[in-house]
Formats: sequence, structure tokens, C-alpha cells
Amino acid sequence: MPELRHTIQSVAERTGLTPHVIRVWERRYSTVQPTRSEGNQRRYSDEDVRRLRLLNRATQRGHSIGTIAHLGTPQLEMLAGDEPALVASPTPLADREENDLVLHDRPYESDAAERWLKAASAAVASMDGQQLEQILERGAVELGVTALLIRVVAPLVEQIGEDWQAGKLQIAHEHIASAVLRTQLGTLSRPISLHPSAPVILTTTPAGQLHELGVVLAGALAATQGWRVIYAGPSLPAPEIVAAAQRNSVQAVALSLVHPADDPMLPEELIRLRRMLPPTIPLLVGGRSAGAYGAVLDRIGAIRVRGLQDWMAQLSQLRRPPV
Repeated sequence: MPELRHTIQSVAERTGLTPHVIRVWERRYSTVQPTRSEGNQRRYSDEDVRRLRLLNRATQRGHSIGTIAHLGTPQLEMLAGDEPALVASPTPLADREENDLVLHDRPYESDAAERWLKAASAAVASMDGQQLEQILERGAVELGVTALLIRVVAPLVEQIGEDWQAGKLQIAHEHIASAVLRTQLGTLSRPISLHPSAPVILTTTPAGQLHELGVVLAGALAATQGWRVIYAGPSLPAPEIVAAAQRNSVQAVALSLVHPADDPMLPEELIRLRRMLPPTIPLLVGGRSAGAYGAVLDRIGAIRVRGLQDWMAQLSQLRRPPV
């Protein structure tokens, strides 16, 4: 029986890589060598799919694609492990040396994520949206989309928030970064196709919460996990959140609470939202200020999200059929 040959779209679905990353890895690092159909379309073997999946998992654990692309399958299995171990450690913008921010065309070694983070931080500090776009695109090729989100974008978002509150950055810095992230992360994490039964999640921030970088990042990660993400923008009143959730037949609603942490109007807004949402739709709440509203979140039965690993675990749990 001849071996099944996969299209690049089906390989993307099976490996968690985007078609763009697959093509670049293939061209730049010779990760796999697909055959061609009569119409000159790439066709991948089962072994190609397995290898790309292992490479993706290994890059998620922090290995540079340039240093592992030549390894055999047994070695990749050892590097990939059972689960990705991704830990983001933010580095202050002020600590980054200007001469470390140049991006070269050669693959990076074990400090790849840190180099991309430094470059992205410099682009934000100089309000260079075009440079930030290029960094995200090239970083996704080097690290893989999921690792880029957790090892580069997450600490970048955290640092932007901290530096804004400390007066080191202006609100314009965040607005420029938000605009780039909305566009680029949506493109990088968008799957070629989703099954019609793919779960749908609405992401937003409630009224008065204007900082959207965290929820944009959360939505991009959800997309890489096979969710159809409806991003409704920041500072949305409860009735509009409910209307958007019902119009899109969502399976869950996710909120990000970042600033302020002492809004006297927010607890009542959250109570109102939970009362208006159908009880079958879970409400997930995360963000830096979520702890400050812990009492009301517990009162309304919201699911507290404590970090990106917990976010991915909660998404996985919601997809499991009820016992």
C-alpha cells in the first residue's frame, strides 16, 4: 500500500507550524525534502510530518532550528521530550545594548529567543512598527510560532506594561506595539483551515480596561491551539460582550485585566456580565490585575487564569468532552 502524501495545509494542521514556516525551514535548513505533484504542489510523507512535529516541539523547548535541523529522528525525539517546556523571562528595555540589536541572517544558538526579545524591545522603544513586524515574522521562522509567543512576545508585553506604568514609555509606544501585534500575531497564528466544529472563543477587555496587548497575545495562543478566536477589541461594555458572544455562538469568553487595578466600577461590570451571559458559557479572566479583583471573580464563578501555561491548560480542558 503506497504511503499517504500530505499537502502543506494538512501538514500545518498536524504539526502546529504555519505553511510559511514549513517552507522557510525547508528552503533554509533542509528540514525535509517533499516530493512534487503533477501540478508542482508539495507532497509530504508521514515521516516528514513526524519530523516537522518533533522539530516544532524541540524549538518550543528553546532549541534553535539552525542547530537541530540536521539531527536524526532519534535525537529529535530526545530533544522534543513529552511536553514543551516554555518559560519566559522578561528583560528590561533599558538593559539592552544597542550593538546587540542587529539581526543577522545566520541562525542563532541557544540565546535565540533572547536576541529576538532584545530586538523587539528596541523596536518598541523607538516606535518602529515596521521593524517590529519584521522581527516577529523572522522570529517565527527561527523559533516557531508558539515559542515566539511565549518566549518573546509574552515577556515583551509584560515589559511594555511595566515600563509604561513606571513612566519609561508613553501610551503611544503601546498603541504602536498593539497595532503591530494585532496584525502580525493574527497572521502568524492563523491556521490554514479550521474544522467546522472548532471551538470559538471571544477575547476582549471589559469597560475601562484599555490595555489590550495581553488579550491579543492570549488570542494568538488560542488560535495556535485550534480555537477560532473572535477578538472584540478593548474596553467593551457587558451588553456588547454578551451580544458578540451570542452572535458568534462562542464556547467561552476570555477577559484580560491589566490596568487599573482599583476601578470601583469594574466589580459591578463583571457581575453584570456574568449575569447576562448564558450559564453554559465559561468566563475566563487573566491579566496582571486579575488578582486585585479576586473576590468578585470568585463570587461570579469565573475561571482564574494564572499565566500562559495555565491559559493553554484551561483551553485544553474546555475542549474535553464532559464525563
